Amino acid sequence: MTDQPEPTAAMPLFHNRIVILDSALHGDLRLAQTQGYGFAAKTNSIPLSLAEFDVAAQHYPIVFTAGAAPQPVVLVGYRAAENLFVEPDGAWRKGAYIPAYVRTYPFVLVESGDAADRLLLGIDIDAACLTTGAGAALFERGKPSAGLEDALKFCKGYRDDLAATRAFAAALATAGLLEERSATVALDGGGLSRLDGFLQIAPDRLKALDDQVWLDWRRRGWIDAIYAHLHSAGRWVQLIEAGG
Repeated sequence: MTDQPEPTAAMPLFHNRIVILDSALHGDLRLAQTQGYGFAAKTNSIPLSLAEFDVAAQHYPIVFTAGAAPQPVVLVGYRAAENLFVEPDGAWRKGAYIPAYVRTYPFVLVESGDAADRLLLGIDIDAACLTTGAGAALFERGKPSAGLEDALKFCKGYRDDLAATRAFAAALATAGLLEERSATVALDGGGLSRLDGFLQIAPDRLKALDDQVWLDWRRRGWIDAIYAHLHSAGRWVQLIEAGG
């Protein structure tokens, strides 16, 4: 029996070939955590969950993707395929918050597709951090190790957070609060870099929001996230300085 990638229309960000973890196939695999975050070096945005808004807003601009179903992301670069927070040695920039999505890698939850609609733990089998040498074992005596159990728990918690995040983003879109924006950055070496196709909450539209909707959102805990998003605009300066 060999690893077979799960059929999918598009691989999740960072993932190349996802397989379902199986002790019979992957009993010797280990996770070498010293590999760092080089896998995240070629993107300028990373998905963000609602639970992360407060802390992420202290480090990155938070924006929303354009399209029928906007989703929040943090900007980690202002050029395509550029993450300014991953150092040449693969370390994340010291002191900067590491988004939960990054910390789930190389793991990912996969729907089983059977009647029970189970969630299975998959892994990017081509991840550089996977080894049969040094590192933390994924299985011990044919059973998931404590580290693997923790990874599963973390992925499930993140998935739950994303469900709340989708509801939040959909409500903003339905209320008409999101407007398309662009940003132009003057590069130190000359020239300009333009970032298009992202959405932000329009403060004037927020002020006009119906009082009953505002109260409902306050009960849901969304108002703090809205202000975190607005305040994160101040992080554009940090982002530009990171590229300097």
